[in-house]
Amino acid sequence: MPTPLRFALTDHVEAPCERPSGEVYDEVAGYVRLADSLGFDYYWFSEHHNHVHYGHLPWPMLLALHLASQTERIQLGTAIICLNLHHPLAIAEQAAVADLLMQGRLAPGFGSGSSPTESTLFGKELVSEQERHANFAEALGQILASWRAPESLPKANSTLHARSWQAVNSIGSAQNAGRLGMNMMYSHLRTPEQYKQYRQAYLDAGGTGLIAANRPVYVGPDDATAMAELEPALRTLWRRFRSEGKIPAETPEPGDPWELCGHPINFLVGGPESVAAQIAALRVETDFDVINLEPNWAGLTSEQICGTIRRLAEAVRPALGTL
Repeated sequence: MPTPLRFALTDHVEAPCERPSGEVYDEVAGYVRLADSLGFDYYWFSEHHNHVHYGHLPWPMLLALHLASQTERIQLGTAIICLNLHHPLAIAEQAAVADLLMQGRLAPGFGSGSSPTESTLFGKELVSEQERHANFAEALGQILASWRAPESLPKANSTLHARSWQAVNSIGSAQNAGRLGMNMMYSHLRTPEQYKQYRQAYLDAGGTGLIAANRPVYVGPDDATAMAELEPALRTLWRRFRSEGKIPAETPEPGDPWELCGHPINFLVGGPESVAAQIAALRVETDFDVINLEPNWAGLTSEQICGTIRRLAEAVRPALGTL
């Protein structure tokens, strides 16, 4: 009998550059309060600088701390903090303080990645992928050691490590997450086969924590309505991925909107029963504990995003109990 699936939301806090950041934060805060009231387990925020990837939020832990006072039980955190941009001891201290102020509701996620633009902005030398991963493993180890050290102040909650996550996009990073006793979160850009490979590498390295699969999502009242409402935003995302090189430049845009949902976008869309079936099938194939969903995309209204969040809690989650 599988354990009950936990539900998480991730928000990249994206918007056009000219939109006031405070307005963007207020809108996201509304989604977080709604998710908390509906019983979601986690809400994570991404780190981006200088509007890279359209992001307005350079310090996601600040937003998590701010929203802890507006929510009751949901765990708030980062997906992810880019450790290659920061001194690990500074991040260790900030996370320890934030978690104490949040009364143990911080769920920090760490990763090695950032864009070359962001690395240059912070004066960081661009290094090989192998060196970047090695630097990340060392930095994360320093954070975990700092939380355990008796001389460190503040004294971190003893459960903070157990609530921490590592972003995993390779076999090596999965092995590192397992060795360091981290929970593991995947990117939505990866295939089910890659998820299975990462899970096995994690377990083989001693990993015993939670595993979170990630997918973009839109839930409408039924399949046809959901796609009709999502299609403009889905085409915007598909074209963005092509411009960023995630989809080959020569690839013609599909006329059938359902074809836009395939890899590497991997979008879950449909009515509640359909989305529940898609999540259930992915879980059977890849075996994870948390479904980490992204409902906020350019071209969707706030009402549509709230509609997805409500249907996930009120219809999709119950339906999964019968699948």
